[in-house]
Amino acid sequence: MTAPSSRVGIGTDLHRLVEGRSLWIGGVEIPSDRGALGHSDGDVALHAVTDALLGATALGDIGELFPDDDPAHAGAPSSRFLVEAARRVREAG
Repeated sequence: MTAPSSRVGIGTDLHRLVEGRSLWIGGVEIPSDRGALGHSDGDVALHAVTDALLGATALGDIGELFPDDDPAHAGAPSSRFLVEAARRVREAG
């Protein structure tokens, strides 16, 4: 049996909106009085893309690589997670 020539990754994410936080979607700050409640910046679009990349390459998921109980990720921009996931995907081939 040969390995598949392509893989598919599906990523989803959701966060409750709360007052007093910035709203980030796809790396863009959206003017709003509410933002996503999350350990990082809560960018649901970048989280979903990150999760899809990791899933397509069987490298785990965003919660495994960037756990929300790790203080190193508190308030982190989600672009950091995407960049690291892309690096791991390239490394995995």
